[in-house]
Amino acid sequence: MELLDRLMKNSNYWIRFELGLIQLEGKQYFEEIHHRATTIFNSLFDKTDEILMVNCISNHIDYKKNDLPRIIRFIRNKKIIYSLKCKTIPYEYDEEDIEMETKQYSLNVKKDDIRLRYLIQSISNQDFALKPMINGSLYLLNLTKETVFHMYDDRGCDVYSFDKEKLLPLYSNFRNWILDYDRIQIDRKFEQGLFNLYETSIEMEERLESNENKVREIGINLFQVNTCYITHKLEIPIKCAKECLSEMTQTGFGINFEQKDNDIIISATKLEALALIDYQSELMTLYSKKYKGKYNGWSVI
Repeated sequence: MELLDRLMKNSNYWIRFELGLIQLEGKQYFEEIHHRATTIFNSLFDKTDEILMVNCISNHIDYKKNDLPRIIRFIRNKKIIYSLKCKTIPYEYDEEDIEMETKQYSLNVKKDDIRLRYLIQSISNQDFALKPMINGSLYLLNLTKETVFHMYDDRGCDVYSFDKEKLLPLYSNFRNWILDYDRIQIDRKFEQGLFNLYETSIEMEERLESNENKVREIGINLFQVNTCYITHKLEIPIKCAKECLSEMTQTGFGINFEQKDNDIIISATKLEALALIDYQSELMTLYSKKYKGKYNGWSVI
């Protein structure tokens, strides 16, 4: 269990993947979650790997009811449930919160023991009050490879490792699934993409001020539902356009382009909360800078 704690808190390499896509609804929404989560899991775990399934359930220290994890639902070989272990640890989300505590249940399993589809469905249903639904949070610790898979809810999952090489295939093969909000930070961890590009303090201040003014002009209240189709315009020299387009199509943005004189005008569109415009505009500014172009701002529908 010490390994899980070290990986979650001190691992140098991690990736956050987006699972649930806001533009999908109903069955399509949940099928995409299952496809992505299953693909990532299968890339991290082999049949021979030793796996520790960890279910954490947190409550107030005075909470008397015994909320069993019901891990048995997630495994095929019911006999191994007799090796289930439990210990009480400080609150998993804030160790300094002495009014809360976490019960940590753990079970050694193999890949084929896990009812993966049922497990993914149970985690996905948490925020929808649908059954089946998991109690608490669940981590799959690969003891053989020293990696962790943590699907936190329908929106996404995290993977952790001390070794960059163990996560590099995931980073390379599924870059278009990386959560764009964390993309710059993750690129810097893996020394690819936008890792060596930065704004000056003046550029950042001007960008943030421009965003604030434009949001004010549009009149959308960021404290209420503010999901929009946000489109960014980039002006990239033709000689750099092919490489730029290749990289940007590996993001969660829809990419279109047209030629204008000696430049390519790229439109990058995403359905997302306008409240997140600052991270989006930073991404587009850095892509423009990397490919010797110009960021021409954004519009919304």
